[in-house]
Amino acid sequence: MRTASQRKSAQAPRQFAVFAAVGLLNTCVDAGVFLVLAALCHVAASVAQVISYSCGMVNSFAWNRGVTFRAGALRIGEIVRFLAVNGASLILSFAAMRVFTRADWPLFAAKAIVTLGTLALNFAGSKWWVWRDVGGQANVALRSVEGSGARRR
Repeated sequence: MRTASQRKSAQAPRQFAVFAAVGLLNTCVDAGVFLVLAALCHVAASVAQVISYSCGMVNSFAWNRGVTFRAGALRIGEIVRFLAVNGASLILSFAAMRVFTRADWPLFAAKAIVTLGTLALNFAGSKWWVWRDVGGQANVALRSVEGSGARRR
């Protein structure tokens, strides 16, 4: 019989896949807002990063809470932990964007590197701290999606 910890660890690869898919959606929100602000409105890249990241963060909380980790009843503690993890990512992404743009990196290359770094940090923080007490039903969600496709064939 597997322990709860072993079951949770076994779910990690699938949860990461779901997390990454949600992350792709978050990245679209983030990048869209960033492009409008930085490229079209000429807002400083580091300021645009804070605003666009915040928009992606709201999207991330809703989707990862409901789909990736199936969190159930909303608890204040998870909101605080989510804000802490994403706040740390935001501060690091702000600093990295400033470093890259001051070093004259191409804007989109800098954004890509910053995005990959925050993906790794956010998954680790979300999986093992924000929603640590949640059973993590991403496997169930994936099976239901896969199963619904199989029934249509």
